[in-house]
Amino acid sequence: MALNSLKIIDTSRVAPAPASGLAPKSVSVPLIFFDVGWLPAGTVDWLFFYQHPNSTSEFLSSLLPFLKSSLTLTLKPYYPLAGNLRRVDGTDDRFAIHYSDGDSMLFTVAECDGRFEELAAEHARKASHLQCLVPQLEKVDGVQPVFAIQVTLFPNQGIVIGTTVHHAACDGSSSMQFMHDWAALCRSRGLINPQGPFIERTLIPDPSDLYSLFYKDYSDFLKNSPDGTVVASAVADDIILATFKLSREQILKLKRLALAKAEERNTSFHCSTVVVAFAYTWVCFVRTKGRESKRASMLFSVDLRNRLQPPVPKEYFGNCLASCRAVLETRDLIKEEGFALAAKAIGKEIERMNRDVIKGAENWPKKFFALWTGTFVLSVAGSPKFKVYEVDFGFGRPAKVDIFSVAKTGALAITESREEEGGVEITLGLPRAEMDRFEEYFVGCLT
Repeated sequence: MALNSLKIIDTSRVAPAPASGLAPKSVSVPLIFFDVGWLPAGTVDWLFFYQHPNSTSEFLSSLLPFLKSSLTLTLKPYYPLAGNLRRVDGTDDRFAIHYSDGDSMLFTVAECDGRFEELAAEHARKASHLQCLVPQLEKVDGVQPVFAIQVTLFPNQGIVIGTTVHHAACDGSSSMQFMHDWAALCRSRGLINPQGPFIERTLIPDPSDLYSLFYKDYSDFLKNSPDGTVVASAVADDIILATFKLSREQILKLKRLALAKAEERNTSFHCSTVVVAFAYTWVCFVRTKGRESKRASMLFSVDLRNRLQPPVPKEYFGNCLASCRAVLETRDLIKEEGFALAAKAIGKEIERMNRDVIKGAENWPKKFFALWTGTFVLSVAGSPKFKVYEVDFGFGRPAKVDIFSVAKTGALAITESREEEGGVEITLGLPRAEMDRFEEYFVGCLT
């Protein structure tokens, strides 16, 4: 599918439904220390593929009005997503999502004559062929929007709903909560009332002024951005995006292997589905890349909502993540027992976070930067807990869900399996030759 096969039908702005007369006309949601570290990270881009054989006229007259009307209702409690990310007036380092009554988000409607099944497949696809399905989050007059949506119709084949959100605005838990609420409102034709987000930032205190420490450490990334925000560039032309599966039975097999090796060494660690999925993918990835450095790192995030004391509501809107780092010698990872060592390192890191939570948080940025010096880093996006295959707008479960931004960042994406409970899907973006090697390791080592 060539990029010029996409035709823009309409671009419009969608605003939150009017609030009560007592609601403030202007609101600033301040970034806190959990958010500021994501200013240099740019956007997270999702693609939801739905098989739905509509003609263009049927789609425009029947489905699109409900998508837009339900989006308006959903944005009412999620009003920061219709706002803009900007510096707080009179400051150099403080940022907020500013929303004024009447602000809106970009909503693009497009039509594509490509083959839907080819793009919604698990097999290797050229990432640049998917790029046109992702909405643009462009600055206007120096103002950075935080969220945009594009709905692309493949006539008589399917629909793709693409979203892009600036990571400084919220994490994956928040953005997927929004998608579930929007889908539920659309599916019910506005008859249900989802709980919505919890936006109050004062629940997370910052007595040590971690915000200032974090901003100072990350400021080098923002020197070339006048408004202090970054949006990722287009995907490289040679990147291939492909999805690999670990079934429930394969996950159980990997758990048994990791725990058996731990028992031999009279040790124990947190051994979960994500632990063994990360460990297995990490080992295959390092083998694919070869000995690019003496040490290799796995970088992943842990949701702190239920780990903080006191816990914050699971509906908390924003970023509430801590980075975990597992580091091993490359030569150890590629050995026969590399998987067991990787699983132990990842599991121990999660155990540490369960105990310490934000202890030593003032050193998080320095530890993050240290990883990129002399180590080969693989990072992670997504989570099986997001239940992305349950995002149903009324025309069925998604046929495929991709975190497209991993094609730009080099991270691995993880979601739950569409086919069975307990399985997972792993998606990566690599050049073709590397993808072929990765597939050989990933599939071959499971047989």
